[in-house]
Amino acid sequence: MLGSVRWNLASGISGMLLTFLASFGNNGFAVSCLRGLYAFIAFFMLGYLIRVVLRGIVGTAPSEDWPDIQADPSVGGQVDFSTPDEGEDLNGLLRAQLDGSDNASGEAVGFAPFQPKKLASTQNLDPEELANALRHLSDSKE
Repeated sequence: MLGSVRWNLASGISGMLLTFLASFGNNGFAVSCLRGLYAFIAFFMLGYLIRVVLRGIVGTAPSEDWPDIQADPSVGGQVDFSTPDEGEDLNGLLRAQLDGSDNASGEAVGFAPFQPKKLASTQNLDPEELANALRHLSDSKE
């Protein structure tokens, strides 16, 4: 792809046709052909520019730092999907649970249910104050 002039010709012809078709509705045949020729030249040169940039990004010569894959076909041919054996770590965690120690220090932690703090308490409020608050809320909704 990087070294072929056919890509330049294809981009030049497609640019010429698009420009000719877009220009033919508003201009005469000669002006549309001239603009199509200009577009062909511009797109042909743009194709060269794109090829030069791609050649710089992709590169053509293999680097000396990287091993030659063609010399050794087994390189990159196999992928190891096995996971490491973590049986001892799991056994240690299970032993720690059976012994009653839940943390790394070994101290026993018993079960404690979650008891969240109350945000508001209605035990110490005056009933008259609560009634006034309800009246105020019901009046503001109307």
